[in-house]
Amino acid sequence: MAFSDRLRQAVDDYVAADVVTDELREATLQKVLTALNAKEIELLDIVVHLEKVMCDASNPTGRRHAIQFLAFCLRDIVELKLNFKHVEVFAKFFQNKLSDWQCVEGAVAGILVLFQRQAALIRTLKVDTEEGEGEPMALHLARTMLKEVNVPSHTQGVRKSVLDTLLLLSNEWREELTMLGPELGDGISAAIEEERDPRNLLISFTLVKKVLGDFPAACASRETVQSLFETLSSYFPITFQPPKGDKVGITGDDLRQALSQAFCSSQRLAELVIPFLLDASKDIEADVDATVAQAMQTLCFCLQNFGATAAQKHLKHILETCRDQVCRTKTTCGAEFCKAVTESLKVSLQGVPAGLHPHWLAKDVVPQLQEMADDASKGRMSLASEGARQLLLSAAAAHPIVYESVWSAVMKAFLEGKEGEEAFFSIDALEFMVELLQRQQGVFTAKQLQPALKGALETMRTILPQSEEQLHPLVASVELVKRLARLSVASEALQAWQMALLGAAGGPWSSWATAWQEHLSSKPASDPCVTALVQAVCEIMPREIDQAFSLAERLLKVSSTSAEWLPLAMPQLLAHTALSLARAELKGEGRENRQNLGQALLLRASEIFRQHGASGHFEILASLADALDLPTDEGTRWVAAQIATALGLPSSVPEIAEGLTTDFDGGLKSPSVDTVLHRAQAARRFLRMLCRHLPEDQARGVQRRLLESIALSSFNVLANCTALLPGILPEACAKSWNFCQRTMPAVCRCASDADPDLAESTCAEAIALEALEALVENAPVDEVPMLLENFRDTFGQLLRGSAASARQGRGAALCWASATSALLRRSGAQQQAAAFLEALLNALDQEAPVGPFVPLAFRVLAPVKVEAAKGARAKLPPLALQQWHEAESRSCW
Repeated sequence: MAFSDRLRQAVDDYVAADVVTDELREATLQKVLTALNAKEIELLDIVVHLEKVMCDASNPTGRRHAIQFLAFCLRDIVELKLNFKHVEVFAKFFQNKLSDWQCVEGAVAGILVLFQRQAALIRTLKVDTEEGEGEPMALHLARTMLKEVNVPSHTQGVRKSVLDTLLLLSNEWREELTMLGPELGDGISAAIEEERDPRNLLISFTLVKKVLGDFPAACASRETVQSLFETLSSYFPITFQPPKGDKVGITGDDLRQALSQAFCSSQRLAELVIPFLLDASKDIEADVDATVAQAMQTLCFCLQNFGATAAQKHLKHILETCRDQVCRTKTTCGAEFCKAVTESLKVSLQGVPAGLHPHWLAKDVVPQLQEMADDASKGRMSLASEGARQLLLSAAAAHPIVYESVWSAVMKAFLEGKEGEEAFFSIDALEFMVELLQRQQGVFTAKQLQPALKGALETMRTILPQSEEQLHPLVASVELVKRLARLSVASEALQAWQMALLGAAGGPWSSWATAWQEHLSSKPASDPCVTALVQAVCEIMPREIDQAFSLAERLLKVSSTSAEWLPLAMPQLLAHTALSLARAELKGEGRENRQNLGQALLLRASEIFRQHGASGHFEILASLADALDLPTDEGTRWVAAQIATALGLPSSVPEIAEGLTTDFDGGLKSPSVDTVLHRAQAARRFLRMLCRHLPEDQARGVQRRLLESIALSSFNVLANCTALLPGILPEACAKSWNFCQRTMPAVCRCASDADPDLAESTCAEAIALEALEALVENAPVDEVPMLLENFRDTFGQLLRGSAASARQGRGAALCWASATSALLRRSGAQQQAAAFLEALLNALDQEAPVGPFVPLAFRVLAPVKVEAAKGARAKLPPLALQQWHEAESRSCW
């Protein structure tokens, strides 16, 4: 083996170059590494050859290049076989070169390579010290590097090599680094000072996180912690954006996340970081919004990591700062301050048992909440009011204990009435109170609730229909009273609402109720005030069974034509009242009276249903579905059975869907597809809720009657009944698959325009495609192969090129796409979906009737319906996916 003249010359040219380009480095390294890996030369040959220039004090450039080249060879040689003596010599050699500014880059690179490739041998080595005791080689190298290398004075690449080495040591040589004591913290503080390159900053932030979080406190003195904090804080806020064409891949979010982790790496930083971030949130200079938002986001992150003790200590300052900024300035970062309030309170109360009120809460939190409540009560004309309300809502969301304190502060501030007058909420406060109740945590006592309910009722009494501006406050006041009534005695509220809807019967609410009844009598059922009152009555009635009896009697007497809203809204009142009676715990005569009333109520609801055309038909079904949307119990089972009897089910199932796809009221204009689908959703939901509560044999009877109607009907009856099909699935597929299977030809006929009476009916097509997808998606697993085989028999020839009309081709394409979409959503049906998709895609390349409609078919598949099946799509054959995207691109035709 010999070091050839060719290799010598290549190395000499490298070392002698004024500037080593990437091309020169790669070319020379490749030649030498090829020889090293082929055992033509040894690493020692290179060391001997470079010895003179590496020690030449008069040739700094040559020294730098020579040591770099040696480090590169150590790094890139495939097989590096060194014994402990070799490693020791290399380590000491590179260590000695750390004090030579020109050689630092190569020396650090060499030391890093030794740690990466020869760690096991380095662990066995020790270095004699002046004290006469040997210290680990790793410790000696680290100490020398931290002492001798002035990191900030070097180029980015050198700085990164030093930081990479320190990071490696902190991860894998923790015991040795710990022996450095304060030198470790001082050295890292000096190494990261004035760093600006994002690649190096990521490592610098990680090093701070490790030295303060993973090493003993002795490794960083108080002064060092202060110095590290000052270095970290100098980078805040981070506004870095990658340059155009960036190939590094570091983003501003990466840097912000790393800085946040460094900020909260030790409890010792909490005293510095939290006040700093609060001060930063008060920044009034340029880009204030970005700075404030980043400060609050970082604060929340740090509080979660600092924990309860640190959060408690600074809680008062945090609340004061957030209140000042949100209530005293026009900040656009209110959401960030509100989140900081929530997080600071949440963290402070970690580990506090339920019901225990810590002493610091009354001292630091309650006064702040009371001041916020006072600001919030001033009304929206005050700059502070809106901000204070948002802060209170955020505080209330933090913890049940805080919610209780917020509630007490709000009641004190908002309900301070004048002497001799009943306290009430201002109109302006209604929505805020509703939002506060939406965030309720914990359980209220009657003492806590009664003032609020009384005040809300007084507020509602002051709202009269004198102008359009008063209508929205009524909705808000009813919502507030309803939410409070859920938690307390609701009889007065329920009586007031009933009177406003159906007429006054004397008492303190008589004049208020009369005014509203007269106003609402000419309003439709969709009027917001009508809707609010009806929903409130329906929701609260089960709590007041005595009033349910009186309301039932009034509903049976009132004429459905006495108010414009009554015909469509009355069935909802009738059904909820019947349900309230059915669920009441009564015995003997009371039970019998309840059943008689309930039957009469539901019978009247069914009569009103039959009197309406399509314009109200499906709104009534939706209201009945709302009433039945409850867990199954004795009451819901009884009501479901009575509704089925009153409507004549199961024999009258087709009547439920009557008029769904047509203008049942006799107009000339056909309903839009959206209207039809909306009606279908209401009818399906009603069937689903009804069958959920009916006994199994009755539910099955309803399902089979619908399936028979689909299989045996045509024209509009077929389309109407097909629209209901998804409402009985998947239960009907599981229990009556034979009946479901018989509907497939009719559904396909409806979806593909094969029924001449439904030709070119976009409504029938839309609902039939939905039904088809539901059948394929919910078919029993063992029935799917036969179902798909029948599907191929029906449409396969059209996809392969058989002669057919354009209408038949279009229908086949859409039906095939619907089946494919359903298969994509089925678990374990990816192969079948792929086969169906391939067949559809192949039709693009054939002169088949289906071909022109394939792009249209992909609108059935994409984008919304297939979005949920991305996982399934990923398993399709690559060719199919490629053709998929090609076909999608054609859909723009």
